[in-house]
Amino acid sequence: MSGVRGAGLLVAFALLASCGPPAAPAIAGTPPRAGRFGSLRDFVLIDRGRGAPLFVDRFEVTRGDWAEFAATAAGREVGAEQAIADGNPALPVGYVDLRQARAFARWRFARLPRQDEWAAAIGDGRHQFPWGSKEDPTRANTGELGLGEPVPVGTFEAGRRAGGNQPYDLIGNVSEWTESVSFGWTANQLDPVASCMVGRDRLLRTPAFAVWGWPGGLVPLVLAAAAGGERVPRDAVGSDFLSPMAVTVEPVLAGDRRLRLGLRVYSTPGELLAALLATDVKPRAEDLDQLRRFVRRDQHRAALAAAWPTVAKPAPAEAPLYRLLHDELAP
Repeated sequence: MSGVRGAGLLVAFALLASCGPPAAPAIAGTPPRAGRFGSLRDFVLIDRGRGAPLFVDRFEVTRGDWAEFAATAAGREVGAEQAIADGNPALPVGYVDLRQARAFARWRFARLPRQDEWAAAIGDGRHQFPWGSKEDPTRANTGELGLGEPVPVGTFEAGRRAGGNQPYDLIGNVSEWTESVSFGWTANQLDPVASCMVGRDRLLRTPAFAVWGWPGGLVPLVLAAAAGGERVPRDAVGSDFLSPMAVTVEPVLAGDRRLRLGLRVYSTPGELLAALLATDVKPRAEDLDQLRRFVRRDQHRAALAAAWPTVAKPAPAEAPLYRLLHDELAP
């Protein structure tokens, strides 16, 4: 290691050691990050140009977030208590498999991203990292830093994309689940004589799926992935505290659970509104306050109002959140 790089690492260690474990991230003047509506407080609106804008949680899901979820019926249904949610509540959660990650995202009215959506949160596609194209071990908790463990989310201010309140830890700390099926697995599924055909064989034994078979024994990839279940690898993105910074995508079996693998939630405006309208849980006063603040923040109202007519048309007017959203977003 060169003297310059070594000095940079020493500075990073000193900064982390001196500040101690911070409290859970907070934004002045907003309710606590808690309950089903917690991610609304920290959603960042990403403009994707031609595509629909995307809400991205500013932070990786924390152990505090997960502990609340694990205590709910939705959390118990997926065994959420198996994840690592003890210790400092500002640390990112780990030991979460894909099914559990999906359940948490639904509980927070959101979903897991595709790999390209994570890339959109990184930037405009011209750079590999949020800060640019150059590897810099002082900007993220990756293997080069040498800590060997996660740190509280939001620790690395310099690791964010420039321009306002951008997401933290898109690189480093823990890697994050996506719904993107790993390319290598996809290539095997396209080959009917490949030896690794667990997903295809299982699919063709299932009558409801077998009718979708293509010539030569091929099947639509989305159905093959569904049939493969926990044995289908998804792309985990963003590196982690043990991985090299440059390795930003890693295939992980859907059923795997690792300390260094967590999640972050995403949603388009239309998806978020549909999820909010679909809830049958009566919101608390603080939940309604959180929702109003979210709708009125920055450019959120315009993005949500553009999606509202399409989402509201089939929604029942008696839905618990319909009146609030209608009053805020209807023309």
